[in-house]
Amino acid sequence: MSEQIILVRHGETLHNVAGIAQGWADSELSDRGRDQVRRLGERLRRHKCDAIFSSPLGRALTTAEAIREILGLEITPLDDLREMSYGAWEQRSFLDIRREDAATYERWIVDAEARSPDGESHADVRRRMERAFETVRSARRPVLVSHGTAIRIGATALLDVPVMASRHFAQDNAAVNLFFWRVDRWVLKTWNDTTHCER
Repeated sequence: MSEQIILVRHGETLHNVAGIAQGWADSELSDRGRDQVRRLGERLRRHKCDAIFSSPLGRALTTAEAIREILGLEITPLDDLREMSYGAWEQRSFLDIRREDAATYERWIVDAEARSPDGESHADVRRRMERAFETVRSARRPVLVSHGTAIRIGATALLDVPVMASRHFAQDNAAVNLFFWRVDRWVLKTWNDTTHCER
């Protein structure tokens, strides 16, 4: 069983910079993002990880590959680590979504089961993140490369708090989030740490 789980967010993408909803669509890492993931890989040396699992989306796999080059571990793609599907909102600015689809957006941010148009709800993502944690439990110290919303929701599953609490958690690009197993529960040790990215 896992004694430690590290959740890491992919590096900055071009769409992150532009404020565009990515979801299951994709965007290349920016120059800054490529620098971030190199530094992230170096940071993870100290944590004695024994497995890398990654969302299959390109921005996550590119991040996982930078980690693999430093840690020398194989990458296992895991569909359940994908970002939330924003459906019809993908490739649009979040500012436009809030303005042009206000009623649906307001429901989506308060109701755990409310889905974005043709997309997922917060509860949908929590259920698959829970599956992901079950899948990786044979690794003692895995690192999981995922996405901002998926990681925030995954944290609520590990900490056994309401899923909509995820909206109160910040999650920056290339952040490290460290959880330890303590007797009968997961304990959050480090959250949204990007000090390795500082120049």
